[in-house]
Amino acid sequence: MLLAIAVLGAGCLGINAKIQRDKAEEAARIEAKEEKERLAKQKVDPLKLGPTAIPVSTPRSQWAKGAMPYLYQTDPIWANKPYAGSSIRIAGCGPTSLSMVYVYLTGKSDLDPAAMASFAEKHNFAPTGATEWRFMTDGAAAIGLKSTPVSPSRESIASALDAGMPIICSLAPGDFTTIGHFLVIKGMDSRGMLEIHDPNSPYNSAKRWPIKQVLPQIEALWAFSA
Repeated sequence: MLLAIAVLGAGCLGINAKIQRDKAEEAARIEAKEEKERLAKQKVDPLKLGPTAIPVSTPRSQWAKGAMPYLYQTDPIWANKPYAGSSIRIAGCGPTSLSMVYVYLTGKSDLDPAAMASFAEKHNFAPTGATEWRFMTDGAAAIGLKSTPVSPSRESIASALDAGMPIICSLAPGDFTTIGHFLVIKGMDSRGMLEIHDPNSPYNSAKRWPIKQVLPQIEALWAFSA
């Protein structure tokens, strides 16, 4: 009789423990869902950011086709990985920009900035310490993307964006760089204000930029499709 009572008691304890675990897991799922919804509704106010804002990239769990992520070369996840004789933090704007476009067009997560930089290194797209322009054509083709040169005009940029083609531009020294830089143009509104994803600056990415201000700084443009 005592043995039966002991077995029954152990069984009840096991059931209670399972119930508690299930409750804890359900509470964690609810909390995670609420946090995800909160982040989705969160608005970025450029007035509350500064040039030294912490570079937090869009979480990998939120990468999806048709949603342009914010990926930063200075993100601690990959910033110190080697690239082009230095690091992604210093020289990785090209691979980080192409990584954003790749995620947006394919929904895949295999080529994050670290993997994209490794790919560029392996295929010699940055032999002189900086990403060469052919990475945006030959490199893009090698990962399954189509790249089309775009003339630096408001009309050509608008046409590509209206067709659903994100643009990567190479910039001369100016508002975004002192030596040269790549960034993504995601959209443009009717006022000619550009939505950009600057891999080196959450501050720049939170602002909207007049196309007439950016155009004189552009050296080359490529529009992408899958």
